[in-house]
Amino acid sequence: MAAHTKKRLGPTDLDLDLGRGTDAPAFRWLVACLLFGARISQDIAARAYRELDELGVLTPTRLAGADWQTLVDALGRGGYRRYDESTARELIALGRQVLDDYGGHLTRLRRAADSRDELAREVQRFKGIGPTAADIFVRELAPLWEL
Repeated sequence: MAAHTKKRLGPTDLDLDLGRGTDAPAFRWLVACLLFGARISQDIAARAYRELDELGVLTPTRLAGADWQTLVDALGRGGYRRYDESTARELIALGRQVLDDYGGHLTRLRRAADSRDELAREVQRFKGIGPTAADIFVRELAPLWEL
């Protein structure tokens, strides 16, 4: 019997067009990567992302100012229950850090990195973004950012 290979979900599975890797889609992808990086199924992470999208919080400003309980509830509706409380805190911190460190412009992160490895290290400075989430982020954005 042949081994079954599970398809990796990517931006298009979330109806996310990264385009040229500009600020808004890059930030949305970073949020998705934070969700995908946890020890939780891709499908649940994708549903949680869609709940956050429906809530309208997928910008640094809106996420930074989001109510923690509202995020917990949205993550829970997406099935992201195991990590909903800690992830809600990480999402708020992510929005704040992108605002504080990059003026809300995630493409400035690109200027801080000269290689895929540097980009992965920079991305891991965000709370909640570990090696797995960083790899997912870099896999899709590095080609657009010509790294």
